[in-house]
Amino acid sequence: MPSLVFAHTGAGPHNGLLHGFSHPLSGLDHVLAMIAVGLWAAQAHSRIIWLIPLIFVTVMGVGGLLGMITLPIA
Repeated sequence: MPSLVFAHTGAGPHNGLLHGFSHPLSGLDHVLAMIAVGLWAAQAHSRIIWLIPLIFVTVMGVGGLLGMITLPIA
């Protein structure tokens, strides 16, 4: 049961364009996060409904860029 909470199992290559596109759609943690952001945005009931997911994707992209340049965050 505890192994189910691991986001990155270590199976397969962790680099490359294909992995970068498939990982957010195959990991349960990512899918649940996207659903949560969608539900949160749906409760906004205004023009901000598109801004919340846009900010989410932008921040995820910035995190990906920081990971690609191997910037130590901790």
